[in-house]
Amino acid sequence: MGNCLKCFQSSSSSSAAPTLPTSQSLPNALQNLNANNSCQAATSIGNCYDIVQSNANDRPRETDELLSNRTPLKPANNCDTKRNSFKSLGLLNGSAPTMSDIITTAVKESMEVSHQALNKLFEIYKDPDEEDMILTDGIERLCLDLNYQPDEFAILVLAWCLDASQMCRFTRTEFIDGLHKMRADSIENIRLRLEHTIEMLKVDSEMFKQLYRFTFRFGLEPDQRVLSLEMAIDLWKLVFTVQTPDLFSNWVNFLDKHPNIRRIPKDTWNMYLNFTEQCDIDNYDDTEAWPSLFDDFVEYEKNRALEMATVHDDDNNNDDPLQCHVKAGGDMRHVS
Repeated sequence: MGNCLKCFQSSSSSSAAPTLPTSQSLPNALQNLNANNSCQAATSIGNCYDIVQSNANDRPRETDELLSNRTPLKPANNCDTKRNSFKSLGLLNGSAPTMSDIITTAVKESMEVSHQALNKLFEIYKDPDEEDMILTDGIERLCLDLNYQPDEFAILVLAWCLDASQMCRFTRTEFIDGLHKMRADSIENIRLRLEHTIEMLKVDSEMFKQLYRFTFRFGLEPDQRVLSLEMAIDLWKLVFTVQTPDLFSNWVNFLDKHPNIRRIPKDTWNMYLNFTEQCDIDNYDDTEAWPSLFDDFVEYEKNRALEMATVHDDDNNNDDPLQCHVKAGGDMRHVS
């Protein structure tokens, strides 16, 4: 269902999002609850890293760690850690629990979640022909009630929170279990949780890394192991909504200019985040274990910069009156 993102983008561009009540217009009791929950969540974030540390030796190493001969957190020989690519989003190589563990730990509030309310919420959006599925129409109605467009970053975060297995579909189990872990059993609470999670993603690099890796799996067509280039670019643009790498527009331009690049495998997807954090064009080391596509990109950018510098020098020479006079004199002597 990879084409669903395109469908959502087309539909969202043709109709404006309705104006629904925001968190400012909620009852005072809900506002007070949100304030208390935020405080409790903030004090619980530290536990996320306790979980990360305790599970560090139990999880198989990820592909980007296996491809690189560097130790975690150690930059390449000529690649200093490049903080200005992600000003508040430094990538941490290492272990992490699932997204559900992070969210559950971070939002351990005293509020009870009603299983009956979750089932009623599912019934509102479920497909009439699929008893245990929320499909495209239901997801669009859910997005409208949340006051989001289906192709917004917040909906990608929602899919991540629900651990959705594919685009344009939430199963009953994904929807109910995911919202239970989010501690949200109403539209208002779902939106509040999403807003809080998005703020956490802006500052928590390990949390963003989990979302980034989920995005690749989420965009895959059934039974496929690689993303089409078009889908990969759309998903890169979406996942980097809150933090955009310095060279991202150059990267997309490079991919567009090379029609022979048709697929993006998982290794390339995962390591692109490392690349944007650790290196730029000047300090890139092609002897490191980067995908060959990154070598081609760096070479392309260096050649493009050289061409631009040459054109700039030629323009400066043409603007120099002395150079123009000498050139004109030489032309006159040649004519005589």
